[in-house]
This record gives sequence, structure tokens and C-alpha cells, in this order.
Amino acid sequence: MFSVRLIGPGRAGRAMAAALADAGCDVRGLLGRGEDVTGAAEGVDVLLLCTPDRALAEVAASVRPAAGTVVAHLSGASGLGVLAPHPRRASLHPLAPIPSAEVGRVRLRSGVTFAVAGDPVARELVALLGGRAVEVDDAERTAYHAAACVASNHLVALMGQVERIAASTGLGLDPFLGLARSALADVADLGPARALTGPAARRDEETLDRHRAVVGPEERPLYDAGVALARRLAGQAPAGPVVPDRGGAPGHRTGRPRVVRSASAFAAALDAARAEGRSVGLVPTMGALHAGHQALVARAAAECDVVAATVFVNPLQFDDPADLAAYHRDLPADLALAGEAGADLVFAPGVEEMYPGFPSPPATTVHVAGVTEVLEGRSRPGHFDGVATVVTKLFALAGRCRAYFGEKDFQQLAVVRRLAADLSLPVEVVGCPTVREPDGLALSSRNVRLGPEGRGAALALRGSLDAGLAALAAGERCPGAVRAAMEAVLESAPLVTPDYAEVVDAGTLRVPEVLAGEVRLLVAAVVEGVRLIDNDGTTVAAPAGGSGAGGDEPRQLVLTTREER
Repeated sequence: MFSVRLIGPGRAGRAMAAALADAGCDVRGLLGRGEDVTGAAEGVDVLLLCTPDRALAEVAASVRPAAGTVVAHLSGASGLGVLAPHPRRASLHPLAPIPSAEVGRVRLRSGVTFAVAGDPVARELVALLGGRAVEVDDAERTAYHAAACVASNHLVALMGQVERIAASTGLGLDPFLGLARSALADVADLGPARALTGPAARRDEETLDRHRAVVGPEERPLYDAGVALARRLAGQAPAGPVVPDRGGAPGHRTGRPRVVRSASAFAAALDAARAEGRSVGLVPTMGALHAGHQALVARAAAECDVVAATVFVNPLQFDDPADLAAYHRDLPADLALAGEAGADLVFAPGVEEMYPGFPSPPATTVHVAGVTEVLEGRSRPGHFDGVATVVTKLFALAGRCRAYFGEKDFQQLAVVRRLAADLSLPVEVVGCPTVREPDGLALSSRNVRLGPEGRGAALALRGSLDAGLAALAAGERCPGAVRAAMEAVLESAPLVTPDYAEVVDAGTLRVPEVLAGEVRLLVAAVVEGVRLIDNDGTTVAAPAGGSGAGGDEPRQLVLTTREER
């Protein structure tokens, strides 16, 4: 870990000092106004300047250069030249607002993007914070910073205008925040041009004139500027795979799936397909599609007349806000991959479409007892309640269908099968084999977050499963002995922090006294800050005279309301 000293105890400096300390760095002080900074670069790996831009050059010149120490700044607008005369220079600018040191401390470790330049230590610090680094050269710095200010400062100023106009109706800002969040989610999924809606986009001059008449003369110039921006963007709107909701049955095998954003349009489209006598295949996903998801869609396309995929990053499944923030989102790429594999329809709702009133929790959630308390459920409390709740909603909207899930998330598959059976949902749940890279690594949306070394270290999960399978093949029937063989592989691998390695009865997910029949080996570990899981199964004969695996656990599925909790 790095030793770091900081200069500038403002909001950004205090937030960065706390975030670096949380990430394991040795933070050796935060120097402020009036303190002697001459020797600040001595005895540390990194000296980080968190002062206002106008003071950077003066402060950097006041510090005596120290051999080997990297001097860096947090500025988005300044280049590396302000750090002269220090030979090793760097910059890392977080693309995140820091309204207070306390908020910044959390936000800086929530997977945000940092613009970096100069010494490679900048990227290493970003990696320690769990962020994403993008390179921005000095020549591009001003344009980059202008874009950052529009995205944050100008957006906040626009919401100030929303608040002022809304006040004239007796409303506050709150009713409009959900609208703004949904619009930004659409921008993230579709890009600005495709996400644009409203009267300026559809050239409704009569409505725009009525707006101008009521907003007041002091607000009108700002409103007109926004209309001009919307018109300019509307002129750039490309033709693409996203089309409006029109109801009716989706087209079949067009290579370009129809996209719907509303739950009612999704349900209506599949109802129309069944009314025509066509069978429906459903592939629920959280996006970030890869070849494993394509295999699910292709299987559904081979077995069903109409294939619907869903792309929804379900916040109820995440117990770590940083993990949710870091989850990769690229709807245009997902649409292309789903279409190539045979999807006819993609349901891509916003969060509030699935959970009205979010971030307030839904009043009713689904809990599947017996298979959710172990393994992933033990490590991620509440995770499977989130899975069960969103899958139940999707099944209710989709209606009678075959739903395809990968065995890669074997415990999730068990949860989904049980809830479908216990709630008598008209859904046949189909499990599909795990898709792997040529070297055996299970395909996962999280793999893209691994560096080259982490990617190699992640093979320890497959190695752990192989060790367990080898022990079973050699006649071992004691779960503890098989588990020890699996754990030994994980514990000896560099960059790997094991969570669990277990061998269980495939039906109950419980550890029997003696292994027999269908068994499943499951592992989880953290590699370079990325949590990965894998599993494999086999059939083993019971030892002569021994007892087999235990019977089925009693089933219990519970729907609760917030009031009952």
C-alpha cells in the first residue's frame, strides 16, 4: 500500500484522505493553510495536492522535490505543468460531486470514474479506491473539464429552475426528482439523442408557447436556452434499435429486437404473441450481456416462437452500493448481442417502473426459505430476496412461458425453480450449462473489471472445483475432506480472497453427512476487489453400507409487507 500525504484540508482533501485510509493507504497527515509544506514530499510515496486550482502552482513550487515521490493533484482543469519542478507528476480527478467530506468519503469508493494523467501511480490509486481510470491528456483537459461542469454544475442549476417554476404551482422539487432520475437512466442506457422526449423533441410549438407564457420573464431566457439545446439534440437523433411502444406482438427474428420500457407494453406484447398461438421464451438478465447470455437466448430461440429478454439492473440484489454503482451498463451493446442470438423483444425498464417510489423499498417482497440462507445467502444477506422479488414480478408480467437461467448462478436457479413451483406460476424454468472461456473461467459480467493479473488469478476458482471433483473421483465421500481440497487451491492463489468452498446435495443445497447421488461443488472468492462465483456438479455413488444424502428440506415461501416487518 502507498504512503500518502495531502495538502489542502477542504472538502475534497478531507474526503480523499478518508477514502484512501479506508482503502488501506498509510495517510500521513493533511496539511493546511499556514503550515510549512517545504518538506511535505519527503518520506512518502505520494504527495497529493487538494488545493484550489489557482493555488496549485504556488503550492507545488513551495515543496522541495524528493527523489521517488510522486506529486499529484486532484484538479480537473489543470495539467501537469503546474506541478513543476517535481520530476514525477500525476493527476487524478474524480468525476463525482463532493458536497461534503462525509459524502465524498463514500462516493470516492463507490466505483466512480477518475480522469488520470502522468505517472502510472495515478491509475494504481484509482484501482485501490475501486474506481475506473480514463486517460485525459493536458491538451484535452479544458474540454474535458467543461463537459464535467455541464454534467454536474449545469445539471444542478437546471434543477434549480425546476424548483422555482414548480414553486409557482405550490409544489416542491421532490415530485420531479424521480422524473429526472428516470431521464438520466435513459441517457445511460440509450444515449442522449434516443433518450430525448417532450414537446421540443416532437416540435410541439403550441405547448412550448404556453410554457413561455407561464414561466415568467425572469425564467424565460433559461427556458428558451433549454428548448434550443433539445431541438439541437433532436436533430441528431439517430435511427436505431430503440422504437416506441406500440403494443401487439413483436416481430420475429428480425436481428433487431423491439425495445419496450413500460411493464404494460411488455405484458401486452407477450399476451398478443400467445393469442396468435406462439410460444414464449423468457431470458431475464441484468444486462452487460456476454456469450453466456447469448447461449441462453439462442436456446430459447431454438425452442420457442417468440423470445423476450429483460435488461434490468435490480438494486434489491445489491448489498453494497459501490458494487451497484460499478455494475457495467451498455444497453445498445446488449441489444445488439440479444438480437444476434435471436431475441425478438427486450424489456428495459427504469428502476421506478419496476419499483414505484424507489428508493423507498417496495412494501411487498418475496422470501424463499430453505435455499437462500446458505452459501451466497450467508455472504450476501437479502440478496436472494431481491432476486425472488424481481423474478416474481417478471414472471407475472411475462405470463405463460419457458424461462431460461444459467447454471453459473446455481443457487439462484434453485431459488427461481422453488418460487415458481410454490407460487404455481405458469412458467417452466429451464437450466442451461455454464459457458466458459477456453481456459475454463466461467463467463461473467464482472470479468471485465479484472486486470491481466486478476484475470489469471481468477482461474483458481475453476482449479478449486477441479480439486474437489478429483477428490470425489478418488472415492472421498466426506464433505469436510472435499471442502479442504477445494479451499487449499483458493488459499494458495495470489490476489484471491476466498469466501466459501462447499460441496452440497444438489437438490437441497445442504451439506449431507455422507456425499451420495447428485452433488454440487460451489466456490466464491474476491479477486482484485471483484467478487466471483463458480460451480460444477457430478453424481457419486454412496459408500457401501453408508447412507446417502438427506431428503428434501421443507419448503416455505413467504411474502411480507413492510407493515408486517
